[in-house]
Amino acid sequence: MAKPSACPHCGSHDMLLGIKVVKSVDTGWVGFFYKAAGPFVGTEPLLADLCQNCGTVARFWVKNSRRRWLIK
Repeated sequence: MAKPSACPHCGSHDMLLGIKVVKSVDTGWVGFFYKAAGPFVGTEPLLADLCQNCGTVARFWVKNSRRRWLIK
């Protein structure tokens, strides 16, 4: 995975990559659902790349993009 060359907003090169996006107790799951083994459903965590200079989130992404995604 290539490191972003610069923040798209301020141009800084001070990027922090792969921060896990977390949830509060009341919101439910954050991420994408996929079909797991048998009747089970899994959630692929959502990650973010953040500019530490201005706070811009440069992108959201998942580690494993080859899932059997549940699309509704």
